[in-house]
Amino acid sequence: MLAGKKFGVTQAGSSFHYMGSKVAEKEGIEMSFTPLQKVGAVIGALKSGQIDAWSIVPHIAKPLAGSGAVHIIGNISDYLPGYQVTTVFTSASNARDEKGQTGDFLAAYAKGAGDYNSAMIDRAGGDDGEAAMVDLIHKYVYTSRPREKAAPSIINGTMRLNDGAALNLTSVQNQLDWFKSEGLVKNSITIDMLVDQSYVKILT
Repeated sequence: MLAGKKFGVTQAGSSFHYMGSKVAEKEGIEMSFTPLQKVGAVIGALKSGQIDAWSIVPHIAKPLAGSGAVHIIGNISDYLPGYQVTTVFTSASNARDEKGQTGDFLAAYAKGAGDYNSAMIDRAGGDDGEAAMVDLIHKYVYTSRPREKAAPSIINGTMRLNDGAALNLTSVQNQLDWFKSEGLVKNSITIDMLVDQSYVKILT
C-alpha cells in the first residue's frame, strides 16, 4: 500500500533513505523520498499528511502512535534482519597506529554493552537493575529532563547491542553496495577500507 507514496527522510543517503529503499525493493514497489533535513520536520510532515510514511526508532515511534497522531504499520526488522544500524568509527591512522588504545576502548565498550543488555533486555537484575541502568544513562542522555520524564524515553529506546561489540559484516557490505548503487560513494570503496577486522568479532 506504500506504492507511489511519499516516504520521509532527513537527507539522501541517511539511514531513513536506506531503510525505505530496502522496504520498496522487497515489496517490488516505487516510493518517492522527501528530504526534510531534521527529525522534527519529518515528524511535522507526517502528522500533517505531507508525507505518508517514515521509519524511526521505538522511543520516538511509540509515543507518536500512542498519541493517535500516526499508526505503526510494520517493523524494519522484518525487512532488514540483522541490520547493523550503528558502528564505532575512528580514523585509519588510529586503527593502524594506536592499536592498544583503540583495542582497550572497544573492550570497555563491549563490556558496557554486555552490562546494558543484561540490565535492560534480559532484566537480570529485575526492576532494580533496570532502574540503576536508567540512572547511569540519564547522566549522559536527556540530561535537561528530570529523571522521571527521561526514563520512559530511555526505556522505550532499549535495543539489544551486539554481544562483544560484534559487527554484522554482511549488513555493512549490503549498505556499502546500496550507497554505490545510489551513486553516493565511489565504486572503488571496498569493505576493507571501511572495516579493520582485526578489532572485533564479525557476525556473518
